Amino acid sequence: MAVRSLDPADRLARRPLRTARGWRLWTVPPGALALILGVEMVAVTVTAVSVSASFGDCLTVPATAKLMALLLLSIAYSEITYRMQRMRLYLGGAVMIGLHSVWAFAGVLILPICYSAALVCGLFLVAAMRRRQQAFGYRFTYTGATVVIATLAAKVVATAIQPRVAELPPGALTAAAITTAAVVFFMVNATLVIAAVYLSSDSRSLTELLPAKEELGLEAATLVLGVMTAQLSLRLAWLMPTVLLLLLLLQRSSLVSQLEIAAATDSKTGLLNAAAWQELSQRGLLHAQREGAPCAVLLMDMDHFKRVNDTAGHLAGDAALKAVADALKRELRGYDAVARFGGEEFVMFLDDLGAEEAGKVAERILSRVRGLAVSGAAGMRLSLTASIGMAVYPQHGQTLTELLEQADSALYSAKRAGRDQVRLPHRPG
Repeated sequence: MAVRSLDPADRLARRPLRTARGWRLWTVPPGALALILGVEMVAVTVTAVSVSASFGDCLTVPATAKLMALLLLSIAYSEITYRMQRMRLYLGGAVMIGLHSVWAFAGVLILPICYSAALVCGLFLVAAMRRRQQAFGYRFTYTGATVVIATLAAKVVATAIQPRVAELPPGALTAAAITTAAVVFFMVNATLVIAAVYLSSDSRSLTELLPAKEELGLEAATLVLGVMTAQLSLRLAWLMPTVLLLLLLLQRSSLVSQLEIAAATDSKTGLLNAAAWQELSQRGLLHAQREGAPCAVLLMDMDHFKRVNDTAGHLAGDAALKAVADALKRELRGYDAVARFGGEEFVMFLDDLGAEEAGKVAERILSRVRGLAVSGAAGMRLSLTASIGMAVYPQHGQTLTELLEQADSALYSAKRAGRDQVRLPHRPG
């Protein structure tokens, strides 16, 4: 019988292999795995080529001093804003929007191409050390690889337009080089990240993965600060630390915005919560009262929803609520206030719509809900339906409370009449 070796050195030699086999990377879909490995290989290759092609340009005191200045500023920034960045990630910050773009894009403009890649690698190594990561997750290394490729692509484009871009000479040619490089930097990075998320998830809707206007604005602001950092490094190097103050203000503004959204949002559906809905609807009602315009409150309750939870499970019930919320977003106008009111109940406030128009909207909503279904045990499919009670200003009430009470009364009337229908109150409020 063979005796298994108990030598600690032998166990240590086997450990990396066992660790590699357990990487979560191998659990991603084949298409995403191919993209991740391909992008990382490209990043390593283009970095090696750029270093070999411009190694001589990097071995100068000015270039090295600029690289070290950007690295030191990035380290200071990471230390100062560590808690805020953790909070941004906790609140669901966009995967493709990172304020490291400030330093990376500054490197595009003022560093030789080999140092541009080295700067990005340094930024992500510092971030990894700050998080005490001994082994980098595949998402972390992939993000670093996308930024490396975006940085080098932007550098090549900028240099092709303006060979003296590292000096940032004034003129239309430099402005064109900077603008084009910024677009290339963002598009390459965002495209690679979106492609990985798309191939890794069950979602097949690219529109859901596109960054929102607020996220685009944040990325644009970081690139502008990158240009400012580059200019200061060439002309007023002693003012470069002031970029930290501007970044702190930008970070804080972004965090406050995320906190406000989180405070007003229902976590399961992404709709407004009840408190935020009441505040927005109260404003809408005051506007209707001033303008003498109609408005409507729709209160919707899912039919037999307990059966969904009991048969398919609570996770399926949560998925059904999310599907219904998405259906409401598609049927309503972008400015209509819609919220999860609690449990399986949803509420909507429709501006400038009377009973007839609001009734048509309610019927469309019910029709779309009828097209939804969730999977139960043994492949069973459970169809969804809902009932809606509707109250219209000024016929059914003068205040938001009165309209809600009348809509609630109409909802119970729809339930008693057989469900899956829209009802108005029996009598004016």
